[in-house]
Amino acid sequence: MFIKNTSEDNLLWDNFLSGNEEAYGLIYEKYSKKLFIQGLQFTSNREVIEDCIHDVFVKIYKNRANLKSLNNLKVYLFVALRNSIITAIKKQKIPFETLDESEYGQISDSSNIEDDFINKESETHKHTLVAAALHSLTIRQREVIHYRFYENMSIDEISVLMEMNYQSVQNLIQRSLKKINQFLKKR
Repeated sequence: MFIKNTSEDNLLWDNFLSGNEEAYGLIYEKYSKKLFIQGLQFTSNREVIEDCIHDVFVKIYKNRANLKSLNNLKVYLFVALRNSIITAIKKQKIPFETLDESEYGQISDSSNIEDDFINKESETHKHTLVAAALHSLTIRQREVIHYRFYENMSIDEISVLMEMNYQSVQNLIQRSLKKINQFLKKR
């Protein structure tokens, strides 16, 4: 599945570089929400995130004549957004604040109102625990957990995105998971 998405992305990217406006729109449509969620890892300021996403897409559009084929569009866009947000935060002196996982929203599949209520309460409790556990992590640890488990990125992709070597990423993931487990055992 990952290879299929990557090859589809590569085709979209190459079509965009060739001047296909529809491919550009499809890239935006496919990644804008994912990029927004990614941006929440750095700041809860939605305007900054939206501005940075807009900036990323404007820059790639304006510079497409100078851009080359990519191995992984998702990683490229995530790195571009990350850099854009960090630059914006430094310029505007915005604190690094992230939303708790419970603030992302929840969707219920049950049709029974009582079951919905019980499930929602249980899920809210679980989300609160997970959010508290994630909040106990450093920014880097939250970032690596997000990439690995929410974005399903490989260690190689994360190492490129976070500018770390492969083993350091593995170590960071293990330390983060250990810290989460220790936090949850105390509860």
